[in-house]
Amino acid sequence: MAFSFTPDDIRQCLIIDGSTVMTTVTNSGYLLYTLNMLKSLRSSGLDKKVFIISMDEKGACILRQKGYSAISVEKEDLKQFSPWNSKGYDQICYVKLQVIHYFISLGRNVLLMDGDIVFKQNPINEIRKWVENMEHDVWIQNDSEQNANHENMCTGYLFIRANMLMHSLYDCNSDQGRKKYEVCAFDNNDQTYFNKFVKPYCRMKALPLEQYPNGNVFYNHANQLKNTSILVHFNWVKGHLKMAKMKEHKLWLLTEEEEEVV
Repeated sequence: MAFSFTPDDIRQCLIIDGSTVMTTVTNSGYLLYTLNMLKSLRSSGLDKKVFIISMDEKGACILRQKGYSAISVEKEDLKQFSPWNSKGYDQICYVKLQVIHYFISLGRNVLLMDGDIVFKQNPINEIRKWVENMEHDVWIQNDSEQNANHENMCTGYLFIRANMLMHSLYDCNSDQGRKKYEVCAFDNNDQTYFNKFVKPYCRMKALPLEQYPNGNVFYNHANQLKNTSILVHFNWVKGHLKMAKMKEHKLWLLTEEEEEVV
């Protein structure tokens, strides 16, 4: 896919001395989650720094009307909410890989985050540390229950350094790259791609679960994590059970009026 946006389009979203772009992929069916995530960044002044890629023009239009930087990849058949590992979800995840590869080709570090994340603290100091620390290529959320278990890393929140190695590992546009992704389609998609084709070959740092809990860890240890977590990723539940979980933990931030806009 040739993206229709240019380096100039992302310029106002760059952070950390222009080195890094924060980005997320959404569609109009997933927009409420994305808006909730963005609202959680508002207090840190980072909500308008996120470059948003929508799978349909309706979603991008709503976001632009709210003052966000958003473009559409014009896949109108992918405007509905796509549950995990469903038809459509695989294509959205493939776009995530393409986005990473494209931004790296521009020489920009990438912080890719899913819309079912809620930030509880300002993440900028952590991001700055990752930019300045040249010992690792990737900082990524852990999807297991133990910090020492790196078997399944979570691509819902990951920072990728722009270098030749990562550009090569995220080449999903060549014939070989597309074949690698086909192995992962309908099997956790971009996450399996990372764990199978990226993790073994890069310098990876797993983010501590105390600060970056996945859904499974958070649901079971919410009280212990309420003061340490920088964000909460509401994965490990499918469909709109995510919203119910967010409301249960008082992390659904949108008002009824804000919801009606979508």
